[in-house]
Amino acid sequence: MAAGAGVRAMPDGYERLALEDVDPEPGRPSVRWPISPELGLEDYNLNLAVLEPGERLSTNAYHYHEDQEEFFYVLEGTVRVEAEDGSFDLSADEMVVFRPGVRHLLHNRGEQPAKVIAIGSPPEGRRPVHRVQSHEALLAERYGDGDGSEGG
Repeated sequence: MAAGAGVRAMPDGYERLALEDVDPEPGRPSVRWPISPELGLEDYNLNLAVLEPGERLSTNAYHYHEDQEEFFYVLEGTVRVEAEDGSFDLSADEMVVFRPGVRHLLHNRGEQPAKVIAIGSPPEGRRPVHRVQSHEALLAERYGDGDGSEGG
């Protein structure tokens, strides 16, 4: 796979890329930059996302993957993680990994944007995605008003 147009090949076998040279992926509930195709990475999916208040990371809402692990690292802000056994918040410099088959949803319940690195491996394990429940239904079930805030 060839590296993207914004990639600068360096003489010693590495590449350099500025985020401003990557187009965000259209049709996402948050702003999400697909980094893997830009750098020609084939062993995992690497994405950077910015979730504004009230936005979720996945178009698939509460979901799981049969054959892919997903790792999330919060660079800035706070995201709420919904899992089968409940929910918890991840703040800057905190991370979580979901093994294949584990249901999850990440969303921003805060008042500030949240920046998240998302890595999925193996890349072909991304599909099929098993959507368990819409984010609206899950949040309404868990919080009453559907926004994921404390105290419903």
